[in-house]
Amino acid sequence: MPRLNDFGEAFLEHGYQLPGATRNRVFPLATKINLAYTSEPDPSGLPKATVDEVEVFLAGTPSSRTNYFVEQYLVDGGRPGATRDAWIAQRLSGEGARVPVYLQAGAFTLPVPVEPETFRETSQHYAVFDQVVGSNPFNFFDPKSGVLLRAGRNDAGLQVQAAVLQGHDKQSGLATVGADTMASAAQTFGPLTLSLYRYDGRRPDGLGTNRFWRQGFGIVAGDARWTSETVLQTGHDGSIDGGGTPGSSSGGFTQLRYELNRRVFAVARYEGTNDPVNGIARDFVGTLGYRMTRNSRLTVEDVVQHVPWTKHTLNTQYLVAY
Repeated sequence: MPRLNDFGEAFLEHGYQLPGATRNRVFPLATKINLAYTSEPDPSGLPKATVDEVEVFLAGTPSSRTNYFVEQYLVDGGRPGATRDAWIAQRLSGEGARVPVYLQAGAFTLPVPVEPETFRETSQHYAVFDQVVGSNPFNFFDPKSGVLLRAGRNDAGLQVQAAVLQGHDKQSGLATVGADTMASAAQTFGPLTLSLYRYDGRRPDGLGTNRFWRQGFGIVAGDARWTSETVLQTGHDGSIDGGGTPGSSSGGFTQLRYELNRRVFAVARYEGTNDPVNGIARDFVGTLGYRMTRNSRLTVEDVVQHVPWTKHTLNTQYLVAY
C-alpha cells in the first residue's frame, strides 16, 4: 500500500475528511492493483507472475460523529478475495474534545503497534503477526469481529483501546468459544511512540479448551526521511496438541525504512519466531522501492530465510492506486 504522508495521517485521523473542511456526505472511493512475481513456487500451482491483489476501499462520514471504512479484496493472492475490514465508528466525545472517544463495531484489524497488512510496504508478511502455535489458528494478521472503544488521538499523547471480539478465527473450521478480549495503550512523544498490547482468548482443542494469551510491546520512531519500527511479543497456550500439552511462544522484528530521495526508498527488516511446534525461524527482508508516478510504485525484494536451511526468495511488485 502507498505509505501515508502527514496529509494522509491527518485525513485518516479526521474520519476521512480534510482537516478543517466543512463536513458533508461525499465519500472517498479508492482502488489498488498489485502485480507480483515471486521466485518461490506456489504449492497450489499458481504461476510465479500473477495479478496478486485487486482491492477497493470505501470510506466516509455520514454525519459529524460517524465514519465508516470498507476494504474489499476482489483478488487476493491470485484468487477470489473477501472482505477484510468493514466497520462503523461513532464519536462519543464532543467536537474538538481534548481526548476524543470513539466506539467502533464490525470487522477490523487488531490494534497492534505496526499495521500488519494495509500499510505494509514489503511483500513478505510480518512473521510474528502470522504466527500460529500448534492447533491454535489465532494470529494477528486476520481481522476480527467485535466492538472496540478508543480514547485518545492516533498521532499525539496517550491513546488507550479495549476490544471485545468473537472467539473465532475465520476459515478455521472451529466452533466459536465465548468472547476474546484485547487491550492496548500507546504514548506518543513527538517522533517517538511506545505501545503495549495484550490479547486473551479460548479455542476448542481436542476434548477441552485451550486458554491462550499474547502480549507485546512496540517502539516506533522516525522523522521526515527514516522510520524505525520494533515489536517484541511473547505468548502462552494451555494446550497446543489437543492433549493438554502447554507451550510458550515468542517472536518479533525490527525494521528500518529510509527515503534516499523523493522517489527511492529502502526497507530492511530482521525478524524471527519461536514455538514448541515450529521451532526457531529467522529471516531478513531487504526491499528497494521506486515511485514511478504519483500513484504507482515498483519494489524489488530479497527474503533470506533460515527455516532450517538458508534460502533466498526474490519478490517484485508493481502497484497502482487510484
